[in-house]
Amino acid sequence: MTKTFFLFETAAGYALYEIDQWEQIGHVDAMEDVCCSEERFRETVKFKAFQPFGTAAEALENISAVVEGEITQMLSAFLKLNLPRKDAELAVVDPVLGKNLSSKGIKVVYNANVLELMRGCRQHEMKNIAKLASGASAFEMNKFQVGLGHNFSRSKLQVDPRRHDKPVMNCVAILDSLTKNLNSFAMRVREWYGWHFPELIKIVNDNKLYCKIVTLIQHKDKFDWSNRMDELVALINNEEIATTVKKAANQSIGHELAEPCMQNILNFANQVIKLEDMRDHLNEHLSNKLKVTAPNLSTVAGNMLTGRLISHAGSLVNLAKMSASSIQILGAEKALFRALKTRSNTPKYGLIFQSNFIGKASLKHKGRAARYLANKCALAARLDCFCDINSDVYGKRMVELLGKRMEYLAGGPAHETSIEMMKAAAQEYNELKVKIAKEKRKIGAEEKSEMLEDKTTKEGEDAAAHKPKKSKKQKTQIDLDTEVATTESPQKTVSHLEKSSKKSKKNPQRESEQPEAAVEPLTDISTDSNAAKKSKKEKKSKQQEPDTTPKAKEDKPPKDKSKKKTKT
Repeated sequence: MTKTFFLFETAAGYALYEIDQWEQIGHVDAMEDVCCSEERFRETVKFKAFQPFGTAAEALENISAVVEGEITQMLSAFLKLNLPRKDAELAVVDPVLGKNLSSKGIKVVYNANVLELMRGCRQHEMKNIAKLASGASAFEMNKFQVGLGHNFSRSKLQVDPRRHDKPVMNCVAILDSLTKNLNSFAMRVREWYGWHFPELIKIVNDNKLYCKIVTLIQHKDKFDWSNRMDELVALINNEEIATTVKKAANQSIGHELAEPCMQNILNFANQVIKLEDMRDHLNEHLSNKLKVTAPNLSTVAGNMLTGRLISHAGSLVNLAKMSASSIQILGAEKALFRALKTRSNTPKYGLIFQSNFIGKASLKHKGRAARYLANKCALAARLDCFCDINSDVYGKRMVELLGKRMEYLAGGPAHETSIEMMKAAAQEYNELKVKIAKEKRKIGAEEKSEMLEDKTTKEGEDAAAHKPKKSKKQKTQIDLDTEVATTESPQKTVSHLEKSSKKSKKNPQRESEQPEAAVEPLTDISTDSNAAKKSKKEKKSKQQEPDTTPKAKEDKPPKDKSKKKTKT
């Protein structure tokens, strides 16, 4: 008879329950009755095992994998350990996870009764799970759930490129309004300062550079042209233009300006310079944002055109859902409806006309270029919206195709087909995907090794902190024992030499094999302290025996030693 188990995923860990009489309660009405009463629920649904998450990062990794239907190492190990291999079926809430588990040989159940069972576990078993998760209370379990929910949502927002299109739209809107205001402000500065130095307007065309020159020169008659000419050359970065400015200032027909007027002009020029810097910063921010959101589309159409297309469509998803013909006339809706009303020719292009490819094409081939570019923009938008990895591999190949297509339209040679180019791009994309997966695995292994090292160091520190210290009395006793041992060591070594000489007499072969064994104690005697030698001499004087060192004993034959011992 097959047993039914239920996998319950929580913020604290994985829980496994064994269900009794699943065949009898395996329909919705009976399951609802069981879930209503806590006693009956605990009789039918029995706790089997629980695997807690160690860290918040581990919990996020496992829950995000379960949402995508993937099986983590922790989950597979947990099921191998606690789920019987034979005569067992597993009830799962997620059908995608169930398919992946069934591919591993686990019999899976998924229906409406499983959802009711999950509702009952949430109602009656959360307190027990909170206690199992490192003795946590119900309030702390709430914190687990809220923290994991915040981390999961944050990770989704970071990864999902569809959420990054809103900042792109805002950035494009600010850039458009800022460009319009800057043009009007720069014209006001030119008109205002033109009363004093009208020749400078024709010499310098860039608005930002013009404002910088105004702030440097100020009153052209009071400016020290001989000493400060190097500053002007460094600012303009062109010596010819600097000399023309100097000649024009000497021959200028402008009149003098009062000091208050000049101060207002300088303040306004400084504001224009700041706004120009802000626009440059926003352009850089837009390019960085589009590298994450739409890398392929930005390489094909450019940053500003990509931002305008996304903002006009409403989002990147809406742009990806559009056909190539809709993208081609995007931004020309008024002209389109007017043409449909009057039954005249419809427009060939809208916002896409701003692209460099259409500008390079001749008037005869502008329609073809717009149609081809719109086709590639539609493909690039879909790739950016629905691909796993953000990369501009396909976009670079599309740019090559567009360049060759423009050459072909201008009368150049035939180019490669788009199928061959896209196959090469797909191969490059798959290689990049494998490389990124390897890097992620390597980073994960390094993080795990670092965590293990931190744990071992902490355990060593804790063990050292709790290690008992030796008392002073024990230390003094140990020191006395060592001193006594050092004083007695010379006598022991002498007696050891005498015994070794007797043994060598019996078996001379062992003495020849190990000649170094008898020499080692002599080195110990030579390295003894002076105190040991003095004690030895005192003992010998008391006994009134002839002074015989260990070396003298070694020189005498073994027979004499035995005779002396018998006499004594």
